[in-house]
Amino acid sequence: MNLMQLVKTVLDDAYSEIKAKHDNEKDHLIKSEMAALSSEYATLTHSKASEIDYSNPIKRFAYIYKYTVAHADYIMQLINREKTIQDLLKQGNPKVACPGGGPGSDLLGILKYMINADVGGTSLTCFIFDKERAWGESWSDVARVLEAPFNVYPSFMQLDVTDEATWKSYAKIAQADLFTLSYFMSEVWRLKEQAEPFFTHCMSQMKKGSLMLFIDNNSSQFVNWFDALANQHDFEWLMKGNSQISFSNDEEKTDLGVYFTKFDLPKRKSDAAYRILRKIQG
Repeated sequence: MNLMQLVKTVLDDAYSEIKAKHDNEKDHLIKSEMAALSSEYATLTHSKASEIDYSNPIKRFAYIYKYTVAHADYIMQLINREKTIQDLLKQGNPKVACPGGGPGSDLLGILKYMINADVGGTSLTCFIFDKERAWGESWSDVARVLEAPFNVYPSFMQLDVTDEATWKSYAKIAQADLFTLSYFMSEVWRLKEQAEPFFTHCMSQMKKGSLMLFIDNNSSQFVNWFDALANQHDFEWLMKGNSQISFSNDEEKTDLGVYFTKFDLPKRKSDAAYRILRKIQG
């Protein structure tokens, strides 16, 4: 099963949650939400931008369909370019922490690399941290549905990066071998003052030798914020760049079934900034 096929099963569940009199009404609501999401993301650099609320199942469906597979594919491509992450994922039981990882991109991108690389004799533990609890339901069944050739242990934990009481006691972050930030800092940039203590805490608590993968929109506000934080916390920079990233050709969009005939194409190309770092001091 490829990522598109897996996402199709998740979309089926999300589609069934949307309350409407008939499918045509559902489809109209989803199309409207996809357009609204595009508009909301276009204003992320505005300090007064509204918070994006993913509690609505229509919005979650729209995000998964339009963005999750592409963002997962980008993560897989970055891992394919960095041997230190490849080596980590091929040994023992790597533990990954994914703040803001509710939409599933981080987990799916790592899984895609491990399956394509035919990683055997290992397992993956993935701690997904997100404010919206409903995301946990989307990916709780991923191990069973995907039938990966290794054990997968996804664990969802609710937290709000702007509320210290929800994250200060999580020890799982410090235990992680790999820490991912996929299109997350841009979402909380408008709340930079309240959110920065969370990122400072994570970067300071990461253990020596652990790795961090960052990818986001290539806008100076988000990228400069990440770079400034990372430069304060004893990291070795393994990869640093920005470029157009295109979706891989091995994912068949037709695997999205009927949704492919109902809606526009999922995201295919992005102007992205990316970083991979290793913690020097723990």
